[in-house]
Amino acid sequence: MAQKATIGFSQLIKPAWLNMTIQQKLKGQPPKLIRAKLDTFLSDQVSVGSTAKGNTRQKTISILSKMWLNVPKPIESFRNDGLRLFKRMPKKTRVAIYWGMAMASYPFFATSAEIVGRLLRLQNEISTAQVQKRITEKMGEKETIKRAVRQLILSWVEWGILKPTDKRGQFAATESLILTDAELTSWILEAALIASNGDSATLHSLVNYSPALFPFKLSSNYFIPNERLETFNQGVNDVSVALSDYNVEPIKPKPKPKPKAPPARKKRATKA
Repeated sequence: MAQKATIGFSQLIKPAWLNMTIQQKLKGQPPKLIRAKLDTFLSDQVSVGSTAKGNTRQKTISILSKMWLNVPKPIESFRNDGLRLFKRMPKKTRVAIYWGMAMASYPFFATSAEIVGRLLRLQNEISTAQVQKRITEKMGEKETIKRAVRQLILSWVEWGILKPTDKRGQFAATESLILTDAELTSWILEAALIASNGDSATLHSLVNYSPALFPFKLSSNYFIPNERLETFNQGVNDVSVALSDYNVEPIKPKPKPKPKAPPARKKRATKA
């Protein structure tokens, strides 16, 4: 049965736009001001000359905001660590920060990454049509989904994850990025766990058999638990990794305000 078609990540997102958002967040700017600055920054690149509500520029800003500004409370701490990592990572490694945060924020992104990762294990190239076919099987046959897949693949080309081939609509993976920073390795493995709805997994399978992490070469030698991750032995040699309970706690809805009681009527004074 197809999943409910929740896309979210439906526009081309360039590294410079992500960097702008992250850098403004690191400066401590409030989300409203950052969105206004993004609107000015993108005004000559996206929806040029348009002031309509809901245009492509506004949708792009919404994607950037959900990734870095207005994240769900359960992953705020994860986002904050991503910001710290961004500050000290070399430029070529920052794509791992984009990837991890996008996976944790958008199930559509994570599902598409898993599909592409599985395809690339079987063949050297993937086509837009192949990815569209497999994701519509999961999420339903909708033109919005097909368009979102095209935009996502174009984003990955911009990020240096995929490269066009001589055949139209076909792409090959670029050279895998080797991650040797322990904190970054643990953080991106945590992203994979978040994307899987918090299921636990053996460290070996997370590192070696996570198709959604296809752009990276990982090693369990560079894994260190953090306050959101816990490890436990499973069998003699297997170590399992799981999210700590507080990280996956659902956000409690705000209580509804109680209706105000009508003011009491004043009694009329009776004549003696």
